[in-house]
Amino acid sequence: METWSAHHLFKKATAQLNDSVALDLSRYAQCLRNQELPVIFTLGHLAKITGIDYRFLHATVNREREAANYRMFAIRKRSGGKRFIHAVSNTLSSVHEFLNREVLSKVDPHPASYAYHRSGGIRACAQRHCGARWLLHFDLKDFFFTIHEAKVYQIFREMGYRELLSFELARLCTTTRLPRHLSHLTKPSDPCFKLNELPYRRYHSIGVLPQGASTSPMLSNLAARHLDQDLYLFAKELGLVYTRYADDLTFSAYDLPRGWSIGKLKFYVEKTIRKHGFRTNPSKFSVCGPGSRKIVLGLLVDGDHPRLSKWTRHRIDRLLYSVDKFGWEKVAEFDEFDSLYGFFNHLRGLIAYAKDADPMHGEQYRSRFEELIERFPVEL
Repeated sequence: METWSAHHLFKKATAQLNDSVALDLSRYAQCLRNQELPVIFTLGHLAKITGIDYRFLHATVNREREAANYRMFAIRKRSGGKRFIHAVSNTLSSVHEFLNREVLSKVDPHPASYAYHRSGGIRACAQRHCGARWLLHFDLKDFFFTIHEAKVYQIFREMGYRELLSFELARLCTTTRLPRHLSHLTKPSDPCFKLNELPYRRYHSIGVLPQGASTSPMLSNLAARHLDQDLYLFAKELGLVYTRYADDLTFSAYDLPRGWSIGKLKFYVEKTIRKHGFRTNPSKFSVCGPGSRKIVLGLLVDGDHPRLSKWTRHRIDRLLYSVDKFGWEKVAEFDEFDSLYGFFNHLRGLIAYAKDADPMHGEQYRSRFEELIERFPVEL
């Protein structure tokens, strides 16, 4: 990673450019450095920093490598249905890892957001709702796939990166490759921005966040910052607690605010969600009132601290026992997973979830999981 002082940069620039251009570049660089962000001038400069061939980056931005860069597969959701995952090519993945490590990790998400960063977590999110008598849950439909390249472009612009580079970074972090039944999400009714004189061809589809790229989690948090702020202020005004964990939105209260029915709260929240370009999944909206079992992100929050549910512990125990007795392939087939890869990632995700929610039990599950990998190596 290249580093320069502002004075060194200005000296180098004035040797080849006029003072006005050199000063502009110096100010641009200083703005990024003030935020501890890497100074990137152009796509060619990014190629030099990352060691990735410029032609590869340009072709990716030009949407010429969609099939080569992304392989799609489906895994079953715990709640039913399928989640479509993008396996990113090694070359593009290295670019994503650089951007995630050097750029996105330097920007804080909204305090109400608890996913995908070190100061968050499932347990910390659920803890905010412990002791509540009322819970309202909303689910954002196709969360990653409704965050399109125009929103990603705006994220990089707000950081201070230049227009053309922000456009190129947005293209590098998005894809138009979606399952056929979701392809409408890449075809907005209005263009997000005009290319004008940019050195790229016009493209008929607009990219969205790939679920599986290392940049997508943090980009999704940053894309939802304004939504989080509006809902946080709304909740604060009414004495509610609001959190978002990825696509899972939760409001809690000891008592409902005076003058606000469940229907009125629901209407306002859904209206705000639509205003920010997201959609709710009506079938996943739920209300838990006094006397009912309170669960947030799969954790019981009816006591002072969140707890793993018996169902979750039983499922993890059953899957680990079954793999130990019958092997990976037979368990994946019996539980009707589409692939061994999907089953392996499902179980690994369950254990990571348990470790975050209940460190003691989670560590025991992780140890058993790794023992199984050693005894029965998995070829994915």
